[in-house]
Amino acid sequence: MEKRVVEVGDLSGPGSEAEETAVATRAAMEAEIVRLTAECRSLRDAETRSREFAATAADWFWETNPAYHVIWLSDGFENTTGLSPASLLGRRPWDFACEAMEIDSNLWQEHVAVLAARQPFRDFKYWQQDSSGHARWIKVSGAPRFAADGSFSGYYGVGADITSAVSSAHRMHMLSRAVEQCPASIVITDLDGEIQYVNLKFIQVTGYSAIEAMGRNPRILNSGLNPPGTFEEMWQALSSGRKWEGELINRRKSGELYWEYASIQPIQNIEGIVTNYLAIKSDITSQKHNEARLAALVEELRHSNDELEQFAYVASHDLRQPLRMISAYLGLLEKRLAPVLDGETHQFLGFALDGAKRLDRMIVDLLQYSRIGRVTTLMESVDLGDALRDSLRHLEVAIAESGAEVRVEGTLPVCHGDRLELMRLFQNLICNAINYARPGHPPRVVVSNRDAGDEWVVTVEDNGIGIAQADLGRVFGIFQRLVTRDKVDGTGIGLAVSRKIVEHHGGRIWVESQPDVGSRFLFALPKSGVAASSPHD
Repeated sequence: MEKRVVEVGDLSGPGSEAEETAVATRAAMEAEIVRLTAECRSLRDAETRSREFAATAADWFWETNPAYHVIWLSDGFENTTGLSPASLLGRRPWDFACEAMEIDSNLWQEHVAVLAARQPFRDFKYWQQDSSGHARWIKVSGAPRFAADGSFSGYYGVGADITSAVSSAHRMHMLSRAVEQCPASIVITDLDGEIQYVNLKFIQVTGYSAIEAMGRNPRILNSGLNPPGTFEEMWQALSSGRKWEGELINRRKSGELYWEYASIQPIQNIEGIVTNYLAIKSDITSQKHNEARLAALVEELRHSNDELEQFAYVASHDLRQPLRMISAYLGLLEKRLAPVLDGETHQFLGFALDGAKRLDRMIVDLLQYSRIGRVTTLMESVDLGDALRDSLRHLEVAIAESGAEVRVEGTLPVCHGDRLELMRLFQNLICNAINYARPGHPPRVVVSNRDAGDEWVVTVEDNGIGIAQADLGRVFGIFQRLVTRDKVDGTGIGLAVSRKIVEHHGGRIWVESQPDVGSRFLFALPKSGVAASSPHD
């Protein structure tokens, strides 16, 4: 602004030209001051806005000297990493990179080449260790600085911690790979049912490529063999926001039929609005074939069992009739020829009669064994205490003759089962204890029960001859005799019948024994369907 010097002598009085000029000059200067003040305020506001905008785009700012040593870091650096800027001043960025998570050295070399060429760079990433010793994924961008004379002054730029973003991206990638490699077919459709996504398993199962499936309706898989109303029920559930599950008979691109178990459900966006449908489907074709084969085998087995039962009935009836005749005529011969028969002949006739009786008893036992679980009364609540008392009434003679003592400890439970079979179970186990008593030791049998959570465990313990450890595994086999017939009479079927009865009731049976001490036969019956316990007196 040009200055005008006004001599005092020129001011001749008010209203002179010089005075007017001075006033105008002062007014212009005041206006300029106001303008410059407003401009400075505007510049400060612009600077504040620029810093605020920059703060939203980066976590911190930095500057280096021409040798790339850090000479300044903003406060955001310490706020983000917990590291004091002073600890890094004078060092180059690659000097404080995390060694445990170092990036490829070639990337650093490329970055240094960019710096040497005085070129700007964006989004260079490396690992840096924070104050807690954790590795953080850092992203920096920068540009060269030049002095007024054009000389290189260093770099300035921004930095940001992108660890969380990278972790989220990694999780998304991991989930994406999990969906893509899922062993079940995954299909996503829009609300009109048009396919928007299929995974690799869908392609493998159906034979359709992703391009062939996109934009088409899943009805391309419909075989037309599904039960009527299947798809109406499905869409009714999905349209009301509910999940639908069921089996579908589909057709591959090749025309081959296959079975799928599908679970389809609506997918909502963040606003809670249904935008898509997600189907997760498992190929159950092999399972269906196995079920069909199993059903055929079960039917074949049922037919075979029916024939076997019929055979057992006919055989027992037809075999027992001639046995009765043999026994009857042998008895008549013995009576008629008694006066003339010597002792040896009497013995031979006795052997024949005894063999016929044993054979008859074996046929009866075999028939009972074959009918367990097939010919049964209605399953009902059975008081095991009552079943035990009924079995003891049938054994009164054997108990009296042997001098046996049968004691019941505690209360036996009420179970769901066949009353006659459970009575026969107790009868077989107690009879077994009486038959295998030690010489000179009257049989002592103790029946007890304990609650084992989801089952009742009943124990029948005796003081008999016991069973060798090597024989425990075959004691419940049919016709398995561990003692010769001349010592203990029997057919070798009693314990096999006991095992079959217990298994028919969904339980298990086992034995614990010590030779010359005694045996403990234990059987467990499930509590499912168990009625309330009743006292035993």
